[in-house]
Amino acid sequence: MSIHLFKHNQEAYNSVTAMLEREKMAAVIHPTGTGKSLIAFKLAEEHPSEKFLWLSPSEYIYQTQLENLGMEFDNIQFMSYSRLMKNEDSIETLHPDYIILDEFHRCGAAEWGKSVRKLLNACPNAKRLGLSATNIRYLDNQRNMAEEIFDGKIASEMTLGEAIVRGILPEPKYVIAMYSYKKELDQLKKRIQALSNQGLITENQKLLEQLRRALEQAEGLDIVFEKHMEKKNGKYIVFCSGKEHMDEMKGQVSTWFRRVDREPRIYTAFYNDTATDREFREFKKDNSAHLKLLFCIDMLNEGVHVDDVDGVILLRPTAMWST
Repeated sequence: MSIHLFKHNQEAYNSVTAMLEREKMAAVIHPTGTGKSLIAFKLAEEHPSEKFLWLSPSEYIYQTQLENLGMEFDNIQFMSYSRLMKNEDSIETLHPDYIILDEFHRCGAAEWGKSVRKLLNACPNAKRLGLSATNIRYLDNQRNMAEEIFDGKIASEMTLGEAIVRGILPEPKYVIAMYSYKKELDQLKKRIQALSNQGLITENQKLLEQLRRALEQAEGLDIVFEKHMEKKNGKYIVFCSGKEHMDEMKGQVSTWFRRVDREPRIYTAFYNDTATDREFREFKKDNSAHLKLLFCIDMLNEGVHVDDVDGVILLRPTAMWST
């Protein structure tokens, strides 16, 4: 079976091969879900006698990509970035012809970055291809990893907006709701009380009280989910920040989702949990008439594609960046 690329990936592939021939390095920056990993697999397929070293944040991502593709590659050696770091002493023995840096923005991490740099220095003749949805590490001084690793050699770049307009990705329905605001209001109250100007304190306290009343009158999450979960037996991935946070959120299921399904199916997936593979498989094949919720920690947020998912619920706090 030969890999067939959609038009946007075929165009990117053509640019990649030309740039690799000319510059020995190339980066592809496309949104999640556009199939950019297929560009690298196509490269391996068309160079069967060349040795590929494929680096990724986790083996789980790579194995899922292979399963979705339904193919095996004898010329690809896989290593996670953490495994490369633990085996730095053997870098000199690798001798790849091509180095694939999947989710290459992760190479900006302190220790992973050192190992990747050591690998690139040890293999100066290897051609390198990077794949990522974003080349900027916004919370790390806005470092541009395409500049740092690929000298700005970007073979193909596509924004999320462009992918939606071109029909490559579906237009999402984005709903924002508050589920925990008392802590934030208390923090705002302390900041107001710390002001030195009594006039500013009084004015801001009035605004804070108006905000508090508005939030108290807002719809509860049970109503929000009932209104926007159009498919009552759908599959939803729920992202949490940690084990304690996930356990707390799972405790809210009977309250938050009672208007959608009083007996939802609950699944859990997180690293270092031996039951994760089984839970993930069961979630994927569950075709029951019930609502399906897969609670996740640090999984399925990059490089993994799940069929038939009707939506995601982001319960974990997000960090903001500014220009």
